[in-house]
Amino acid sequence: MSRKMTGIVKSFDIHSGKGLITPSDGRKDVLLHISAFNTSESESLLPGIRVEFCRINSLSGPMAANIYVT
Repeated sequence: MSRKMTGIVKSFDIHSGKGLITPSDGRKDVLLHISAFNTSESESLLPGIRVEFCRINSLSGPMAANIYVT
C-alpha cells in the first residue's frame, strides 16, 4: 500500500543514487533511490529540498516512489 506524502531530503549520495527523506508528518525517515524520480529533477536533489512522494513498504523498510521536487 502506498501513501502520498511530503518531506525534506535529508541526505543524497549522487554516486550510489541513494538517500533519505524526512517525512513532514514526523514518521521515520524513508529511503530514496534515484530511479524513483519521474523526471530529470534528480539533478537538483540536494539536502533541504522539499519533495512529494508515495511511501511504500519494501523488504528493507519504507521507501519513496514517484518522487517530485515541489
